[in-house]
Formats: sequence, structure tokens, C-alpha cells
Amino acid sequence: MQDLIQTITNITNGIQPVAPVLAGLVLVVIGLLWTFAKDPQKKEMYVGWMVNVGIGFGIVFLATSLVSWFGGRVVGF
Repeated sequence: MQDLIQTITNITNGIQPVAPVLAGLVLVVIGLLWTFAKDPQKKEMYVGWMVNVGIGFGIVFLATSLVSWFGGRVVGF
């Protein structure tokens, strides 16, 4: 069981540094699309995408942080 907890902790520790970089890159691409869009509907669509990327980043980062923290606190197996 300890090996499983350590494996999950290692995976979450590997995801944590990648998540902000990937989310930032996606936001830059969407920002460029928004900047060059002429149609107001497309601009509105890109804003929705930006919000969804921000929410997704928050969920992934908080989940990995929670799992990593909880994995370090589990004892008794």
C-alpha cells in the first residue's frame, strides 16, 4: 500500500510543475486568437475558452496539491 501511495504522490508531483506552463501556453494561444478575431461572436467564444482553461487549471492544480498533501499524511498501512 505504501508503494501505491508513493506512486500516486510521484505522479501528482510530476503534474504540478507542468500544469501552469501548459495552461499559460494555451491562454497565450487563445489570447492571440482573440486579438486577431474580427467577429464579435468569435471574441465571445474565445473569452469562454479562457475562462474554461482557467477553471480547468484550478481544478487540476488543486486536485494534485490535495492528493500530494493527503498522500503524505496517510499512515497506518
